Amino acid sequence: MDKKWFATKELLGVAGLPTSRQGLNKKAKENGWEKRRRKGVQGKGVEYAIWSLPDSVKHSLMMEESPAPEYATPAETELLTTWIQVYHQLTGSERTQLINHILHEGALAMLARLGSSPQASDAQREDQNSR
Repeated sequence: MDKKWFATKELLGVAGLPTSRQGLNKKAKENGWEKRRRKGVQGKGVEYAIWSLPDSVKHSLMMEESPAPEYATPAETELLTTWIQVYHQLTGSERTQLINHILHEGALAMLARLGSSPQASDAQREDQNSR
């Protein structure tokens, strides 16, 4: 990763960080993130050093900055980036709920492809439990 400093607006909502400037700046102060004034910007614009950010934020920023695989089309890359941004805007419980839903729906689709249905599986389990 070439980029070492990130502006407040670049960090908003990333990997569970606050979505407001005030909230982000408060968290940065509480956790002692290294900061510097932004060059060429009037006012109180600051940037935060990547090495002082939480690991989850560093990982997320590296994922966003890493070049897309050569086999991915620009449209696929854009969709992936959008989904990553949406995911990082969710709370922990919302992420868990979304992942569980995706896994459940994926399992249902696989069962349908195999010619089985959840209702049939439930009936088989009930039959086995009654024995």
